[in-house]
Amino acid sequence: MIRSFWVWSAGVFLTLVCGAFVILFSFLDPTRRIIYFFAKLWARGILLAAGVKVQVQGLENLTSDSSQILASNHQGFFDIFALFACIPIRFGWITKKELFRIPIFGYAMKRFGNIRIDRSNKENAREGMQLAARKIREGQSIIIFPEGTRSLDGRLLPFKKGCFYLAEASGKPVVPISISGSFNIMPKRSFRVNPGTIHLVIGKPMRVQGAHENNRNAFTEQLRQTILENQVPTSGVRH
Repeated sequence: MIRSFWVWSAGVFLTLVCGAFVILFSFLDPTRRIIYFFAKLWARGILLAAGVKVQVQGLENLTSDSSQILASNHQGFFDIFALFACIPIRFGWITKKELFRIPIFGYAMKRFGNIRIDRSNKENAREGMQLAARKIREGQSIIIFPEGTRSLDGRLLPFKKGCFYLAEASGKPVVPISISGSFNIMPKRSFRVNPGTIHLVIGKPMRVQGAHENNRNAFTEQLRQTILENQVPTSGVRH
């Protein structure tokens, strides 16, 4: 518990400091390089405080020349830090509205350019996805969790069809990212933080083939299966 208290204390401190700098430089730096620097500093600092290492495979499947849709499974809260720290291209997030209510952190996310989604409001969710598709067409890569929420036991949940919509509406590929080990660091509904290793496996880009309902279902299932197959076996989670 002492270790977890230290990690949470470090996390609050880094969120306040780095969040303040993200907000400040979002107004001063049109290139956005500085806010990305502080976002990565925030994530890497929390990983260091928690004693968490991240191993990455497949970076060659990412490109900074064109926008991509990065689709990742969602095992735990530390997924966010691992992705922020280790994905070398610039990206934004599709984020549930509840996180925007957190003081400083929520406003920093807004200034960072994250897209807010109200999962309980279909019209709002549709508008959020349309905004995300427009940003992708304009050159902004986006990360989305197709499960829509963190898994309670670390196992992969059914996927929603948002990735298909974004790929169809933007004409850009979906890059599957498999996360393993994050559940063991900090499971959902737990405040205990354990040291360990998170594995990121970045798969080859996938493109949609037509807008037919059968294609939508097939693509979504293929994406889920790819992420599942690329996961690294870890203790405590049955795949």
